[in-house]
Amino acid sequence: MTSTNDNWVAATTLAELSEKGRKLVRLDGRQVAIFQTETGLYACNNRCPHEGFPLMEGTVSDGCVLTCNWHNWKFDLENGDTLVGGDKLRRYPVRINEDGIVELDMTEPPQNQQRDEILSNLDEALHKNDYSRLSRELARLDMIGVDPLVAVKKAFALRMDRFEFGTTHAMPGAADWLAYRQELTDPYERLACLSEVLGHIAWDSAYRPVYPFTTDVATWSEAEFSRAIEAEDENTAVALVRGALADGMTWDDLRPAFARCAMRHYAGFGHSVIYVSKVSPLIDILGGDVLESLILPLTRHLCTVTREDLIPEFRAFHVVRKDWDEHVDREPASRDDFLGLPVARVLSRVRKSAADPQACYHALMEAAVWQVRHFDESVMYRTNMPIGTNVNWLDVTHAMTTAQAVRELATELPELWGDGLLQIGCFIGRNAKYVHKDGDPADYAGRSGIDWEGDSETILGDLLHSKVLYHGCTDFIESVHRLKTISMVRSELALFPDAPWRKDMLVAVHRYVSSEFPRRRAVRVAYQSTTFVGRG
Repeated sequence: MTSTNDNWVAATTLAELSEKGRKLVRLDGRQVAIFQTETGLYACNNRCPHEGFPLMEGTVSDGCVLTCNWHNWKFDLENGDTLVGGDKLRRYPVRINEDGIVELDMTEPPQNQQRDEILSNLDEALHKNDYSRLSRELARLDMIGVDPLVAVKKAFALRMDRFEFGTTHAMPGAADWLAYRQELTDPYERLACLSEVLGHIAWDSAYRPVYPFTTDVATWSEAEFSRAIEAEDENTAVALVRGALADGMTWDDLRPAFARCAMRHYAGFGHSVIYVSKVSPLIDILGGDVLESLILPLTRHLCTVTREDLIPEFRAFHVVRKDWDEHVDREPASRDDFLGLPVARVLSRVRKSAADPQACYHALMEAAVWQVRHFDESVMYRTNMPIGTNVNWLDVTHAMTTAQAVRELATELPELWGDGLLQIGCFIGRNAKYVHKDGDPADYAGRSGIDWEGDSETILGDLLHSKVLYHGCTDFIESVHRLKTISMVRSELALFPDAPWRKDMLVAVHRYVSSEFPRRRAVRVAYQSTTFVGRG
């Protein structure tokens, strides 16, 4: 290892080093381990880059291979490779002057060189789903004065073709985590937000092969794009998007086309609408140069997502929509007009009021909120139930988060109100089976000790801090769903502070994020597998 700098510092004498073949010195506030081996002299940080174990206690073999004896990480002191493990070990050039003094060059590499090396390490950490290493790399960027948001942009670019079915919750989750980070001042909490973003990207793409996007480019046409999405023709759709980007089109130009495609079907139980709605806030934070990394996976998602409106339970979506203009009306609606009805009847009732979309939206939101507040948690623990009724908190709260996305997109494109209101209605009809029939027998609101008439932002801010930032969830989908639900409630109550569903919404989200629920039910899976196979 050579140096072109003149920042050489006396560290020890060759005689002292030769006594044990290794020596620990402190220079410029750093602990440096120096090793004398059969192949030469080497110097490196004494702290293992993994978890800080002193490398002076390590083992040197094969002349230049240093092993950290805590977790068996191995480093090649000659070329700097990490042979076993992940993070790179900081090394220092060594020389012996004419007086037998061992000197080290303590010069830090230029900032851009350090940044590029850190960013080059991301793909391995993402691929191996190494959450702790991702957090360390983010901390290193921050330490050298580089905005760690560059790592988020890099992560989306590196992993966008590892998502087999396109966009996952990691993208909309990133928008909410980064927005929340902007409100925080504590450096550790701000780093935690970034770590959750990269961790979720890693969780969803770890050890996945590359699912390449076509490199073809076609002249953009919204009509052709819409046809390609409807036909599940990913290659054509991606080629059209590449053509749009090549022509300098922005997300503002493309958002209407994506929104129309997302609204056309009750797809992915509302995920398509949510995913499209979260691109804008994410670009606002990361910048427009991240656009390709976001919308190529989104295009794949729109081509591969399940379309629940094609199955019997939700087939009324298209039946009601078919003669929409002939029957749509502005009949006043209330929450109770939608509660307790199956999907088809909810959608028919939506059409009677959808000519006044804002009023209909508020009635549907109030119904969705009421259902979340009165969700019957016992359904999550049942064993002898058909697979189609496997529901939990994530399912029932999706009505609320989808409703917000519908409102945002339809406010910009009023033509989408009809499809959007019907999507919300699909949730209301489905969730009717999973609520307490006799109100709230546990009196959650009364037992919580919270002043529900108090400041909404204080209640929600406390929930964000205690139940999201300090969540303790194993699965990223759990923590990010808490985050997006609370973020949605904050947004809606900021716009509609006097909405009739305000208290119900606060109680509902508090009950949800304060509850535990099972993510894996072994006996239920066994029951469902046996009964399914037994049918032949």
